[in-house]
Amino acid sequence: MSVLYQKYRPQKFSEIFGQNYIKVTLENEILNNKVSHAYLFCGPRAVGKTTLARILSKAINCQNRKENEFEPCNECDTCKSINSFSNLDVIEIDAASNTGVDNVRENIISLSRVKSSNNKYKIFIIDEVHMLSISAFNALLKTLEEPPANVIFILCTTEIYKVPLTIISRCERFDFKMISVNDMIGKLEFIVKNEKLEIDKEVLELIALKADGHLRDAESLLSQIIAISDKKIDLASANLVIPYNNIEENIKLLESLNRKDAITAIKIINELITSGINLKNFIGDLMELLRKMILSQVSDSLSSSLGLDLSEKIEIRISELNKNFSINDLIKISSEFLNASKELPTALIAPMPLELAIINICSIGGNEKSNDKKTNLPNPDKPLISKSNTISSNAVINKEEIEKNWPEFLTRLKPHNHSLSFVMQSCKITDVNDNKICVAFKYKFHKDRLDSLEINKIVEEVLRDVFKQDLKIEAKVDENLEINNDDSINKNNNNEIIDNLLKTFGGKVIN
Repeated sequence: MSVLYQKYRPQKFSEIFGQNYIKVTLENEILNNKVSHAYLFCGPRAVGKTTLARILSKAINCQNRKENEFEPCNECDTCKSINSFSNLDVIEIDAASNTGVDNVRENIISLSRVKSSNNKYKIFIIDEVHMLSISAFNALLKTLEEPPANVIFILCTTEIYKVPLTIISRCERFDFKMISVNDMIGKLEFIVKNEKLEIDKEVLELIALKADGHLRDAESLLSQIIAISDKKIDLASANLVIPYNNIEENIKLLESLNRKDAITAIKIINELITSGINLKNFIGDLMELLRKMILSQVSDSLSSSLGLDLSEKIEIRISELNKNFSINDLIKISSEFLNASKELPTALIAPMPLELAIINICSIGGNEKSNDKKTNLPNPDKPLISKSNTISSNAVINKEEIEKNWPEFLTRLKPHNHSLSFVMQSCKITDVNDNKICVAFKYKFHKDRLDSLEINKIVEEVLRDVFKQDLKIEAKVDENLEINNDDSINKNNNNEIIDNLLKTFGGKVIN
């Protein structure tokens, strides 16, 4: 049980979880007999680079593989010898231990000129290739430029930036990604089923989250949990091995901040301290979550490619929670907790920096005093952003104020309906009469969409959230309207958001 990652190392393409585009590309190359003479597998550790290199080596040398197949049989002498690391034509080299030019000449260049014994291809798998010296790379380059017939190089690296461009340009490059939480859970479920174990799905989610994209780490954690458990594994057993995960408390804290419930939020922080949780680690996890929520409001594609990877169940919860915050709310919360985290190491009272941050976040206007003599905290029953509890005003609003806050309206509209947000960006505010906003569209189908009862209801609801009063919106078509999505309103809004993000997370804009 202590070597699950070895026992369940994939032996064919169909057993690999994740890296789908790489698998499909290699499978098609095998089917069409168009394999490259040199491959470069780059990406984080423990995501399948060496495993896929071995499977590729078996597939193209398999004695039983038919023309219309791409999977190795794992039964012929060639497949068995590659699996047991005894095949003379599949040579694995650890570049970290063979960095010099002499080793490259002896172990790679010289051997590449020797005809393969019983296999179609002689294959060199060079792991951690970035560790080679410059002179060794130069020696290897000559062979890559004029490779011997039926010789294939598969270079693997975790640090692609250390590989010379001359080498990269002569290889077919594949960028491996972190294994997603859902793919990782799928692999763990496969192992559990084959080991005939009973294990809570929550435990597998916890393992996958803790592994942080590295499948081998997840399999090692599962091995440890199995070692101290019986055939039935529950969350209590898992918690003995896996350090505490903060995601649930992170969500509860944000939910209380949305309700402006400072009392509950402060209790959560103090309960964490009582439980022995490291506050710095907790805030670090919270910032990861806030970053994901902010990126999601900027662009769904950013969130999925750069944001924290979570299980499907948690993703749904966070998506629902995110609808209750504007991007400016999230930036304010992030800024408060970032500042508080800097004070944690020197705080005389451990939770106090976080408690003050919570009070600032939950306070209306930041530092307003309350008439409540017992506490200056706002009513915990009143949410930070609420669709149902917003108190409307009968004050007349002018066009200037509408235009000033229009970017925030567009931002808050996006979580409700992404395409609608883009539609509203293409309109022009022509007039504001009493509590009615008149807008013009260039195209009739945009006006028709806004006129639908369901869409109109969403728009007026978000208008009420932003302007704190009931507003109506009326649309008309102006075919002569000039649309400029880079107008000052949108531009100012984008600049403000970017400035806030930079202040919160650091960094600079690169043109």
